[in-house]
Amino acid sequence: MSPKRPAPRRTSPATVPPGAGRPPGGRGASAAQHRRETGRLGELIAARYLADSGWRVLERNWRPGAGLRGELDLVALDPTTGAPRPALVSVEVKTRTSRAAGPPAAAVTAAKLARLRALTGAWAASHEVAHCGLRIDVVSIELRPGLPAVLRHHRGVGL
Repeated sequence: MSPKRPAPRRTSPATVPPGAGRPPGGRGASAAQHRRETGRLGELIAARYLADSGWRVLERNWRPGAGLRGELDLVALDPTTGAPRPALVSVEVKTRTSRAAGPPAAAVTAAKLARLRALTGAWAASHEVAHCGLRIDVVSIELRPGLPAVLRHHRGVGL
């Protein structure tokens, strides 16, 4: 994936839950539990960021019925498109506590984008929501101990 490099946004204390600058988990937490907690925290931060930006979050952690596999982290309406209706946006949230594996958005591969396209189409087909078009965005979040989280919003990476 090669999204445009947006300027980093440091989330303000009003949009970040207490303790969001610290990696989740603690001593004795399994690696899988740590990843789940990190992902949940990232999704919470992303949902608050979108809501604070005037978006309407319609769904979190949506999974389709039989046939398709996967999950949409967030489905939201973006009113800032300039069209008479908002865009329907599937938002993939990637959260990391370090850059050892690269920036968070780099984890969205071509295969992941193809799966997100199919899931976004399935969501739109099964929900009656007025919108002017579909889009896939990525919100990447870096959690830094003792510092505010860094959020980057990559718009229109797929569809």
